[in-house]
Amino acid sequence: MPKAILFDADGVALKKQPYFSKKIAEEYNVPYELMEPFYLNELKPCQVGKADIKEELAKYLPKWNWTKSVDEFLQYWFTTDVHPDEQVLALVGDQRARGIKCYLSSDQEKYRGEYIRTVAGLGAHFDGTFFSFEVGFSKSSPEYFKTVAEKIGLKPEEIQFWDDDQGNVDVAKSVGIDAHFWTSIEDFKAVNP
Repeated sequence: MPKAILFDADGVALKKQPYFSKKIAEEYNVPYELMEPFYLNELKPCQVGKADIKEELAKYLPKWNWTKSVDEFLQYWFTTDVHPDEQVLALVGDQRARGIKCYLSSDQEKYRGEYIRTVAGLGAHFDGTFFSFEVGFSKSSPEYFKTVAEKIGLKPEEIQFWDDDQGNVDVAKSVGIDAHFWTSIEDFKAVNP
């Protein structure tokens, strides 16, 4: 039995949603090719705390036919795609009642991270959150998982990790974490009866 479990946010603790970038491209009649560079390039440093998404978005929004403010864009983004999965949160509650520490583990820039933690209320369901903008590394880096294990005060093999991105699962496994690919709660229950 693990001493701590890390749960991914998007697609695990948060219900899987269509990519917001695709949704907004459709709604605002913007070719996705105009949006993709932001998500592939400028977003990455924001997610590890090295850039501010508001400054980066300001360069793109006029090209995306967005006429409102950057803050309004972020509000629309977050309210559109941040929907807690109550079944998963109940599962987290069950694990915590058994004495297992549970943490939210997610690649997030600071505004969306804070929204998830406080406005959506996920922070109250976990023993802590490890957002990439605070950790300083994304989950695609072994340093992310080494840092998290150090902060929790456990050996990697004492930690279980669930994510719907196989790449992140593989990175976690590479540092000794008991990592699993998530498709549903049934996957989790099969490993943790």
